[in-house]
Amino acid sequence: MYTIQNSSTLYVSQSQGNDALYNGLSPTPDQYGNGPFKTLERALRIIRDLRTCDEKKPLTLALVDDYFLENPIRLSSPISDLTIESFGERKKIVGGISLGGWKRDRFHGVDCISAELPKKQSGEPWEFTDLFVNGCRADATRYPKQGILRVRSTGSVPAADVTHLDHWSFSTDQFQVDPRDLAAVENIQHATVNYYHYWIDEHSPVASYDQDSGTLRMRYTSRFSASGLYEKNHPSSVFYYLTNVPNTFETKNEWYLDRKKGIVYYIPEDMSIDPGCVTAFIPTLDHLLDISAEDIRIRNLELTCTASDYASKYVRDPITNTFVEGDAFYGSDIQSVCWAPGAIRIKNSKRCAITNCYVHGVGVHAIEIKTGCTHIRIENNCICDVSAGGIKIFGGAYGENEELLTCNCLIRENHISHCGKRYEAGCGVFIAHAANNEISDNEIHDTGYTGISVGWVWGYANSSTYGNVIRGNHLYRIGRGELSDLGGIYLLGKQHGTYVSENRIHDVKSKIYGGWGIYLDEGSSYVTVESNVVYHTQDEAFHIHYGSHNTVRNNIFYTVGRPCLRTSKNDLYGEIVCEQNVFITQGAPIYHETTGVHTEGFRRNLLWDTSRQNPVLFVNRLNQGFDLEAFQRSFHQECGSIVADPMIKDIDRFDFTLSKSSPAFSMGFTNIPEKVTRGTPLDIEKTPM
Repeated sequence: MYTIQNSSTLYVSQSQGNDALYNGLSPTPDQYGNGPFKTLERALRIIRDLRTCDEKKPLTLALVDDYFLENPIRLSSPISDLTIESFGERKKIVGGISLGGWKRDRFHGVDCISAELPKKQSGEPWEFTDLFVNGCRADATRYPKQGILRVRSTGSVPAADVTHLDHWSFSTDQFQVDPRDLAAVENIQHATVNYYHYWIDEHSPVASYDQDSGTLRMRYTSRFSASGLYEKNHPSSVFYYLTNVPNTFETKNEWYLDRKKGIVYYIPEDMSIDPGCVTAFIPTLDHLLDISAEDIRIRNLELTCTASDYASKYVRDPITNTFVEGDAFYGSDIQSVCWAPGAIRIKNSKRCAITNCYVHGVGVHAIEIKTGCTHIRIENNCICDVSAGGIKIFGGAYGENEELLTCNCLIRENHISHCGKRYEAGCGVFIAHAANNEISDNEIHDTGYTGISVGWVWGYANSSTYGNVIRGNHLYRIGRGELSDLGGIYLLGKQHGTYVSENRIHDVKSKIYGGWGIYLDEGSSYVTVESNVVYHTQDEAFHIHYGSHNTVRNNIFYTVGRPCLRTSKNDLYGEIVCEQNVFITQGAPIYHETTGVHTEGFRRNLLWDTSRQNPVLFVNRLNQGFDLEAFQRSFHQECGSIVADPMIKDIDRFDFTLSKSSPAFSMGFTNIPEKVTRGTPLDIEKTPM
């Protein structure tokens, strides 16, 4: 007979288990009362009782089959020292219901399959924005099918010059559109407006639409200024599209929800499929796990299917200049979907871990580490198909109660991809108000916005973000050309001891401006940027807005048709010391003309233009270029630097390994690890910019 004295594992099976008949100590039932529990609630109640009775041995809770949640799993004291994992092959934890009863149908003139939604006890109609079919996210119908639409005006931005428009001004809840653009759209009252401007994307259900005037009203107000003045090429200019419209239902893998009838229509990849074999999930929960405990380990599980609806309620307090929760709803957060929650939430916890898991089809972020956390490990997971961001850490701000501080977390060897499926501004990894964390050896790609973002204080104010290590990551296909002001790695504010090293960054793309490789934004200070390889970026490989006391050393930066390095707003004291780097351009100066060459410290760098034009700096207002000798004479910089071929192994195939006889080594350059300089075969496939 199994007993809790000779066992450390409890088993749960929704298909075979029984909370009343079985003891939970066996994965399969037998005649002696051994067998799995049916519910996690029963198993967790036993674990709480054991901890209350001072049972201290580590325990495991194993899932025998896939588990569909009715409520999020809540792990809090006295639960501790617990591992939740799969029994045998990896099992799913699903935050929704399975939708069955599929049959062949025809909708809007298109052959498809359909399923009737179960009736809610409340009698309310179904509203959801995500559907997962056979393990993958289905595509919501979109109008227009390709491209984006422009507004005529927003009724909020004055028709004057918007060159210096404050992005906090002139929020709006309506657009004036060209009625001809939306003339063909049916059931527009059930559609969602999605629009890009600045570095955010905003989303709102339609409140009303007047076809005669072209007034499109939204349920949520825009976070920032919204403009229809496109000739200025200003980042406030709005580009929009609609989702969940019936008349564009025509493409494989598309779905449409008829809310009035309670029917879901879906176009399979293969119409010959047996509808009875279709597995579909509808999210009913907004998250899967709430962890507020010590020594909780989640491993070898597939975590999927949560809702991604989100409206921001945070507003800026004009007196304290901080953000507090208010009553109004906005279509977005101010940056990086920063206040949106995660599908897995960790708060006030120590020594917890999520390892070897497959997290997909979730929103808004995948994993969220909140205030009061220390020594949390997120390691060796595959995180993909996320509504916004992959991993978010948001701790307590400087000056807040020490119990709110978050520190010493490890994000290592994760594969994070295809973020921003619904909220484009989500990051691969986002860290705010957290110290001494390590983000290392991750592969991050196909994001709508920044790859790794660290810091949350603009300017030189004190910050609780410091001592973070960003090392050995591979970041590529960052940005999809819809948002501006982003980077492969983005830092913000004073960050003593922050170290950015041995990262390979390439294929970074933006909408109007700001597709940078490594981007130190406002006030970034005390940062070391060392031994990175950055290439194929829409804008400069390295950019600092303004800051102080930063060191940029031993990097290889390569750009085509644009400078390698830029500073934008130059302080009276040095923003960077730039030494022992290899700067390579093709048909462009090394430094952007805004760079504060009088205040920076440039020395012992190797400079090379593959087109042999050889300017170090070109100043448009003077129509004057400076070669190295003139640059040294005029600005007293680049002491000990040379113009020479760095002898890259194969720059066309992005193999930046230096020949042993490269003149860079005479400048003090040291070898960068091969995995950074050579990359993988994937890097050879250049992404069009």
